[in-house]
Amino acid sequence: MAKPTRPTGNSRESADSPVTFNRTERALAFMVGGIFVLGLLCFVAMIIMWLTAPGAEGQMPWPVVMAIPLVGFPIGMVMVFVLLAITWTRRARENRQAR
Repeated sequence: MAKPTRPTGNSRESADSPVTFNRTERALAFMVGGIFVLGLLCFVAMIIMWLTAPGAEGQMPWPVVMAIPLVGFPIGMVMVFVLLAITWTRRARENRQAR
């Protein structure tokens, strides 16, 4: 099997610049991912609860578990749109400077 070779020349002058994420974009991406994963876990927990103990939905942890997806998913979608806006703005600014 052939070994990958390093590109010749200066990597700073190459046509494809490496994609970099600033700290804000990275934090937003992890928060969005965490919110969506937590919401999906709550959905799975609700399905399991409804299949195993349907009368338990009024007891204490279940109202909170049922409310997390109702609040989390809209907040996550807003954060996805904010992340897209930040990324598009940064890329547009980089493209204007590259000209």
